[in-house]
Amino acid sequence: MNFIISVLKDFYECCNIPVKAISSEFDDIYKIGYNDYFEEIFPLEQIKDLINHSSSHLNINLGKNINIYYKVVSISKFNKNKGFFVLGPISNKPVGSTSHNIPYRSLECSNYMSKLILNIADDKFDKNMNNKLFNPYIRKAIEYVHENYSQDITIDSLCNYLDINKSYFCSLFKKYTGNTFSYFLNHLRIEKSKKLLIDTNLNLLDIAITVGFNNQNYYSMVFKKYTNMSPSKYRASISLEE
Repeated sequence: MNFIISVLKDFYECCNIPVKAISSEFDDIYKIGYNDYFEEIFPLEQIKDLINHSSSHLNINLGKNINIYYKVVSISKFNKNKGFFVLGPISNKPVGSTSHNIPYRSLECSNYMSKLILNIADDKFDKNMNNKLFNPYIRKAIEYVHENYSQDITIDSLCNYLDINKSYFCSLFKKYTGNTFSYFLNHLRIEKSKKLLIDTNLNLLDIAITVGFNNQNYYSMVFKKYTNMSPSKYRASISLEE
């Protein structure tokens, strides 16, 4: 809870954009920059629909030539049960005093704002790990995966590298991260592949191999499991947002 509050406060101080954190059950966790009007217009049902369809951008017409948008970002890259950051309301064009002080930012800023709040969260998470003297086996495992995710990694090979019992490692990893090692590895590979889908013209087979999957079909199946859409659909959806 304190971690989320700290992230939102830092983000608001940097951007002066209303932002709230909601749980995976869509209850408010914490918010900053909100007034009564922002609460009144908050489109909870549309936000739910957005999340269920693995989208991140919501546009709403309030009438009187006032258009606003929201950006939704998962609090955790690895576990959507941790909840979501909701950035907004934000006006996509300057409006007058009837706007109830909805801040204006161009649509081009939205992706930067999403990256900023994730960077703030990552930075605070890293510091929190260090402050808690994160288990050295888990730290080494995570570092190893980040450096070698494109290679063939198995729990057996990793445990041999760490010189640790497999069952003990699996229980430790679940305890400290909240996820199984396989979930963590696949999720990291999917996140790495998203960047390639956005920033390159590589075909799906090349992307799959680059991030450590041994065939395109399995990569596509895992991608859909984690994002509720195929890699091709994800690439197309990002192109439409831009």
